[in-house]
Amino acid sequence: MAISNRIGPPVVGDDFYGRVQELAQAHKDIESGHSLLLSAPRRIGKSSIAIKLIQEKKAQGWKCVYIDLEGINSKEEFLTKLIENLRDSGIVGKAAKAVGSGIEDLLRSIKGIGPVKVDLSHVGTGQNPYQILSNTIDHNSDTLIVIDELALFLGILSQTDGNDDEVRFLLNWFRSLRQITDTKVRWVFCGSVGLTNFTSMRNLSMTINDLKDLEIGEMTDAEATGLVKALAEVSGLTFPQEVIEHLLEELKWNIPYFIQLIVNILIGKNNKCVTDKDIDDALESLVHSRHLSTWSERLAEYKQYENAARSILNILSAVPEGMTKKQILPIIMGELGLEPSIMTDTMLSQVLGMLEHDGYLLRQGPVRSFRSPLVRKWWNFNFVE
Repeated sequence: MAISNRIGPPVVGDDFYGRVQELAQAHKDIESGHSLLLSAPRRIGKSSIAIKLIQEKKAQGWKCVYIDLEGINSKEEFLTKLIENLRDSGIVGKAAKAVGSGIEDLLRSIKGIGPVKVDLSHVGTGQNPYQILSNTIDHNSDTLIVIDELALFLGILSQTDGNDDEVRFLLNWFRSLRQITDTKVRWVFCGSVGLTNFTSMRNLSMTINDLKDLEIGEMTDAEATGLVKALAEVSGLTFPQEVIEHLLEELKWNIPYFIQLIVNILIGKNNKCVTDKDIDDALESLVHSRHLSTWSERLAEYKQYENAARSILNILSAVPEGMTKKQILPIIMGELGLEPSIMTDTMLSQVLGMLEHDGYLLRQGPVRSFRSPLVRKWWNFNFVE
């Protein structure tokens, strides 16, 4: 089957393209006993890589499950989703039989069907749903469990409860499952909300410091070129090699999502033989579109650092060559009404680090600049001009 241009959702099956090196490293790490944190800015394709990894591990005889927590808004929904997915994938099958009907009783209780509603707060072992679930996971079979959007759910949980006690509890609970002696269960965590930034902001980095960080970067030029050609072929477009090179030079950051957007715009044009001008026009169209709005929306996750992050991006969007921290600091202090202090300097360092980790900024020596010229132009057009 030919590749199709799926924009937005994770790509699966024949629509998945490239990432040979990242997948090879993931297999090596998992088979060496590591659980992984897929670390990358949004729209890089973390979920797609995780799903592909499951597909390949299943082919090797592993038990696998992909659990997407997007849209989960309560502890009851979280536990129900977790239990049902683990049960249906056979990961709690044998272990559940060994402890009787505890897993089904737990499900009924969470759903309010049983005689007693399980207390989901910090209770002792006995009726503790987390302990029951821990006891039913089969740790004797090669198993891969992918948890997508954990940080997104934990952020909702934190807002609902008004504190981070439950967040800390769940992160430590996942860690305890990964620390079981001789376990053959491997975990992969990914999502649009970076778990590293999420835990760092709450001083909970120790809850994930056992995870091996697998950085997912941009596509290589060869992979990006191959993706353009594959999408062009199925879309009836002709992409001369020099035009592909022009596209990649303008993007500077070979994200599949950007390439998919550009091809989608070009499909609607009458000219089937793509030119440099077509590329330039498509990029300009994206600058004025809503396709990149998540780059603004996701900053709400920065909480108390959101205003500082927006001020930094406003400043740098008007300076393509970038600026040093020393140059940014006095401007930020003026905009936010802050006095010079160690805390102000430390805050700026932390926010710059978060923006770098999330793919907004690129650091080259002391200079920070937008990683993507496309996102820089979009940001400047929407928030500065």
